[in-house]
Amino acid sequence: MGRLARISRFHLSPNCDFIGERRRRIARPLFVYLNGAEPQTGIARLAMQPWQAFASSAKTSTLEPVTPSYSSGLAMPTVAHTIRRRHSRKRRRSRETRRSAFWSMVVVGAPLAFVVTPLLGALALSLWLYLSAASLMPEPQETALPRLEQGETRFFDATDQTIVHTVAHPLDDGRRWLKLDDLPPYLVSASMMAEGIDEHDPFDPADAILQVWRYIIGLPVESEDGLSGKLARDALLPLTRTSGLDARLLEIVQVAESKRRYSTEELLEWRLNTSYYGRDAFGVEAAAQGYLGKSAVALSLAESALLAPIVAEPSLNPIDAPAQARERGADLLFQMLDAELIDKSQFDAASAFDVALRKPDARQAEIAPAFITYARQQAEDLLDSLGFSGARLMARGALQITTSLNLELHLQAECALRAHLRQIDQVTALDGSPCVAASELAEGSAAGSAPPVVGALALIDVGSGRILSMVGEAEAASHQPAVVLQPFVYLEAFLRRQSTPASMVYDLPRAYPGASADLIYAPANPDGLYRGPLNLRDAMAAGLLPPAVQVTSVNGMGPVIDIARAIGFNSLDATGSGLSLLERGGAVSVLDTAYAYSVLATMGAMRGLPVMSTRDGFRVRDPVAILKIEDASGRALWSHDEAPPANETLIIQPSAAYMVNDILADADAREAALSAENSILRISRRAAVVDGMSGDKRDNWTVGHSPDLALAVHAGRADGEPLGSAKWDRTGSAPLWRALMEYAHSHLQLPERYWSAPADIEEYLVCEISGLLPATTAHCPTRKELAPAGSALQRDHYWQTFEINRADGQLATVNTPDELRETRSFFIPPDEVMDWWLENGKPLPPSSYSGNNDAGGAKPARIISPADYAYVGARVDIAAVVDLSRNHISEP
Repeated sequence: MGRLARISRFHLSPNCDFIGERRRRIARPLFVYLNGAEPQTGIARLAMQPWQAFASSAKTSTLEPVTPSYSSGLAMPTVAHTIRRRHSRKRRRSRETRRSAFWSMVVVGAPLAFVVTPLLGALALSLWLYLSAASLMPEPQETALPRLEQGETRFFDATDQTIVHTVAHPLDDGRRWLKLDDLPPYLVSASMMAEGIDEHDPFDPADAILQVWRYIIGLPVESEDGLSGKLARDALLPLTRTSGLDARLLEIVQVAESKRRYSTEELLEWRLNTSYYGRDAFGVEAAAQGYLGKSAVALSLAESALLAPIVAEPSLNPIDAPAQARERGADLLFQMLDAELIDKSQFDAASAFDVALRKPDARQAEIAPAFITYARQQAEDLLDSLGFSGARLMARGALQITTSLNLELHLQAECALRAHLRQIDQVTALDGSPCVAASELAEGSAAGSAPPVVGALALIDVGSGRILSMVGEAEAASHQPAVVLQPFVYLEAFLRRQSTPASMVYDLPRAYPGASADLIYAPANPDGLYRGPLNLRDAMAAGLLPPAVQVTSVNGMGPVIDIARAIGFNSLDATGSGLSLLERGGAVSVLDTAYAYSVLATMGAMRGLPVMSTRDGFRVRDPVAILKIEDASGRALWSHDEAPPANETLIIQPSAAYMVNDILADADAREAALSAENSILRISRRAAVVDGMSGDKRDNWTVGHSPDLALAVHAGRADGEPLGSAKWDRTGSAPLWRALMEYAHSHLQLPERYWSAPADIEEYLVCEISGLLPATTAHCPTRKELAPAGSALQRDHYWQTFEINRADGQLATVNTPDELRETRSFFIPPDEVMDWWLENGKPLPPSSYSGNNDAGGAKPARIISPADYAYVGARVDIAAVVDLSRNHISEP
């Protein structure tokens, strides 16, 4: 039983195909042992009865070992049967092997394919992008010489019909490529030292593909700072940027290809022939010819040191910045000496050598030089922001640039300025047409001593921020702001809710701390007069200096400078200036002034192009000079979007800007404060205007705006001397401002309109001078005035009413007859004003009561005791004087 029990633990399945070989060897003799015979069909056909055999065998008490025998009548397996069974076994094993191989391949191959396939795809994509970018790489000489067959860069007016300027190459048709061997060795050394150029790293194909792959998956890729990197960014990328491939990819490939194709010497030769040296000079040959009037092959050590640093800062060239250029050249010589590139004798000789500069060619635009200078810089900045090299692309030619210049309006502005400065009646515009705008110049243009002989103006379209005209050096920050800063003093006070147009200010001689501790500043008006306390509206409209200084002194000059810069005065230089900046010192440009006033004209919204590089506290937009930039094929590289969301930034509250505009447009208040008619500033529509002169009489301004146009005009002398006559304070620039404002509005067919008051501006009835609310309508002389809604205006306490005896002007008493009584209002000034008020004989109420109560109608009797207003008791003794000579007195 023990043996049988052990054997019975084997599982005998009727389907022996799934039983292992070892189990089959055991199961077959067991079946024979139990059943006494083997089925003819073999062990694979076993029936399900073996367990019955186990049961019947278990009933016997003993179990004798039995040798299997096939003599029970069952047939022996045939040879064919055995062979078929073996073949079946082989086929089964083959299927199992193939099945195992398949699943092994699936289990192992799938993850491997998942990893390898993307890598192969990435490699293929990287290689394809690399080859695509490499195929666009131009030859070295193609990057140096502009393709003039496509035309030069041209600037058009706003109509896109008239060419106002064409960019010409400094060497015209004399451009040539210089071999490195032809150049002086010290020029090569100086250039490498100035730019920090060393031999470039050799080409590494694996690294190049890796860089492209990093670009594809968005990982950061470091820019190459060496020679090949500079060439790629400055010479190659501007020419291939329009290919449609990303600039970063192009730079990666161009850097790698430069290393692969060229040696260090070839790359250095390429760099020297394509570097930008400022003033349209590309290549060292153009720089040598343009600045020194000689070929680069003939440069001395001193001349080489002067030119080499220009590449790093093209604006610091010997023409535009001679002092800085020479200083940088001297520093480079020291560096070359320290690096042992030159010896001491060469250094001494070069340091002592005085480099002679060539007189620059007159390459300014003939029609609008100041405007074109500004427009070109703006176009280059715009191209730089798009990833191009603006200066290089401009000089290579073939650009079509549409500007904001209104040519007809500009020609009239230019000839009107000439007519005003030269004091002549008959002038013509640059195109030969009559100067219609000068017809308004008759008034105020009479000759005087030391008249203004130079001037500048800037006219801006308020709605879009476009520059319509610039004449003279309008962008030069060389003029003292003086009176043009005054509106921003009051604007800052309005924004702080410290003042309203009704507030009382003092036009008095007062002393303030100066810019330094040991100085005193005492502001005075140009006419030498003071007007005492008055409403802020009158003081601001008339441009009175002492009230402006008083308002500024509350918070200091700093906040005024801050708001002036934020609103447009990018050029404002207020170094070392205190309160006196409102009269003298500092520097601004005419263009910045016009642009700042255009923000007031838009009720606080700055319209224009976003600045390329913002500075904290400075304006966020620039006036528009460029409308569109196209390449040679007519494809737009950039165009100006004038829609308000993209073209506008709110800078100040509209209510504050409205109050400033309304005051500056109040001609009646201006003339009343000055006690003189000033019709020279009146035009046919209401317009805000400021005019005046700096304290040293060197800068005369007239700046103003309507809801449509802003115009700034400056006049002065070329020799920097003061204007010789006091008349120029009002007529130095005002006649030109009036003439151009009249002509421009008429020429542009602009309808007359005025600013609409914001919803938070309210009108109040206030007392004159004090600007406070009257207690009654008869309390004080009143005026209507503006103030922001919710302004906490106080009741007036400066105006007081008194009953006066009209006969003697003294205070009336109870005895003053009614026909001699009258009620008068007197302004009682604050204590700090009282001395000036008394010195200037300003009216005050009488201090004594009338002593002639019967003057003009005397009575025959007069009580002399008790005295007027005396205290009396129950019994009163009365004494009187009776005139018995009066015929209407009868005898008692």
